[in-house]
Amino acid sequence: MTDTYQYDPDTWPPALAGAVAGAIAAIVAAVIAFFLRSPDELVANSLTVVLAAIVLGVASGLLWRRLRAGDSALKVFAWSMFGGFIAAMLAVTLGNTFILDNLLGYATPLAAIIFVTLGFLVPLLASSKAPMWLAAVPIVIALGLGVGLFGRGNVADGDLSLDDVPLVTTTAPAADGGGEGTPTTVAATGLSGEVSVADDLAASFTVSSAIVTYTVPEILQGLSTQGVGESTNVTGTVEPGGAFVFTLDMQSFTSDQSRRDGRVRGWFADFPEGTFAARNFELPASATVGIPVGFDVVGNLTVNGISLPTTWQVQVRVEADGSLSIQGETDIVLSDFDVPVVTGVVTMEDSAHLEVLLSVTPDN
Repeated sequence: MTDTYQYDPDTWPPALAGAVAGAIAAIVAAVIAFFLRSPDELVANSLTVVLAAIVLGVASGLLWRRLRAGDSALKVFAWSMFGGFIAAMLAVTLGNTFILDNLLGYATPLAAIIFVTLGFLVPLLASSKAPMWLAAVPIVIALGLGVGLFGRGNVADGDLSLDDVPLVTTTAPAADGGGEGTPTTVAATGLSGEVSVADDLAASFTVSSAIVTYTVPEILQGLSTQGVGESTNVTGTVEPGGAFVFTLDMQSFTSDQSRRDGRVRGWFADFPEGTFAARNFELPASATVGIPVGFDVVGNLTVNGISLPTTWQVQVRVEADGSLSIQGETDIVLSDFDVPVVTGVVTMEDSAHLEVLLSVTPDN
């Protein structure tokens, strides 16, 4: 111990200084968290970020109270904050491995913000002689921000558009004939302007690439959120002016939560394939290359062995290479297809929004 440190009763108590530093860190972290995708809104949200930052701030203040009169207090405190960050990262890594998918990507930048802020501000604020009531301002702002942003962060999005059509690639043989060449995107050439559907397009097409998403509204502690899953395991065929059929592997849906994915796989364990089949895929007699046209397609959607009439709102774009890009969407009632509605901390609504995005290429 040295005799250079002198206690000043007019300065803020270290625990209070830590709480204020934690609140300032919480404000920054909560705003950053708004733009990050939470792995689970129940345990990783703006409010828990704020509370964690303030609690860590108080703990840091108490640590500074013990260290401040010692030799190299600032250096020891800085290394303590670094050690705290490393310990937090170890805990987050374990949580990411055994409890919450994607926790590491969510928590790492937030923990860095909090520990760096505490390392700088706690010693500084502990020497402040500002009125004590000023300490309440950042704390109230942080708590208000945490509550106000709760459940409103960056959530998964199941929206699809024709601009998201996956690229189809082919691999040309190597120039010397020995093995495969370089994969290249299929050339968009051949058609332009207005084309006759009957004369200029193929009579039938096969799905070459696809994305299917589901969006299910959820209620989390009274706040609205949503669960979103995606699959690319789709096959199908299209006949302009005729049949439109696609089949989806229901076991292949993935989301940002492995627990949700396991639940979805369980729902469709007995009927792992879902299909949609229609006979009225009625493109207009002519279409302009690159310009989408919209119409409804009515057919039977079969899920869990239950087949019900379903109407899809469809957008179709004729591409210059003669392929078709198709985006469709519809809403269903989950219980109609024997899908149980989960209740509890997170409660599903009895509805789902489905979207499909297909690239279909001509059959030769």
